[in-house]
Amino acid sequence: MNSVDAETRRPRRGTGRTVRGRQSRQQLVDAARVVFERDGFLRARVADICDQAGMSHGSFYTYFTAKEEIFQEVVDSVEIDLLRLEPVTKSAGPVERIRAANRHYLETYLQNAKILAVIQQVATFDPDVRKTRLQRQDEFARVVEKRILEYQAADLADARVDAWTAANALGGMVAFVADQVATGRTSLRKDEVVEQLTVLWSNALGLAPSGGRSRAKGGSAPKRRR
Repeated sequence: MNSVDAETRRPRRGTGRTVRGRQSRQQLVDAARVVFERDGFLRARVADICDQAGMSHGSFYTYFTAKEEIFQEVVDSVEIDLLRLEPVTKSAGPVERIRAANRHYLETYLQNAKILAVIQQVATFDPDVRKTRLQRQDEFARVVEKRILEYQAADLADARVDAWTAANALGGMVAFVADQVATGRTSLRKDEVVEQLTVLWSNALGLAPSGGRSRAKGGSAPKRRR
């Protein structure tokens, strides 16, 4: 699967045409992420971001117009990576591809759990952030839908499954479970979660571990630890 198109990024005030400029801009973005994670969006101030970056307020406005703009930069950097699908070998079958995608999403989510919680909160009251997130998720679902259709055309997946519905439902399931793991609301280890998500994806699409249509039974779910 291809990665989500990075063209959803917005035009920005300063792009940093020199190496030093790009470094300064990235320094501000990195500092902003620390401040947003620590203080939340509403309490974060441009002054705090500049202090964290060790830069002057004037330098901030060389690259960004306001904290809303730099926040969108942070959102872009996190979500584009989160929804990027890891490349796999050409010989990899559907289940291997699904497993790799689930592992990448879960690991990336856990690495970015704090800032993702802030992004989710801001999306509830900022229409621009919400619109960008929905657009990006829609693009990602279209990529997944295309791959499901390819599996169906190759008689690897159940033709009765509506590819668009499956892409959204299964993607939403992975996002929800990732949040459960990040907040400690599951006793399963990361590898177990990846495997369970892969089993659910495979069964929902009618895939077999070997890449054919699944009608196999057997195996067992991991026992929950008390």
